[in-house]
Amino acid sequence: MKNVQLTLVGLLNKYGPTQSPVTVEAGQTVLEIIKDLGLDPDLVAIVMVNGRQTFKSYRLQEGDRVKLVPVVGGG
Repeated sequence: MKNVQLTLVGLLNKYGPTQSPVTVEAGQTVLEIIKDLGLDPDLVAIVMVNGRQTFKSYRLQEGDRVKLVPVVGGG
């Protein structure tokens, strides 16, 4: 099993697993992981992989560190 470290930021914490960071399997896309966790993909505004912004279509590699940042509202 190839592992990826996943951290949920802000309001995503209450929608995701209770532990953070979470270890998920490499080889899937970020979008697949978001859906597997039961998160609404529209709530995720920014995907950071190894400190760089990327797309939800990014295919995870062993050792990646992923941070999901939520949409920020206000007005």
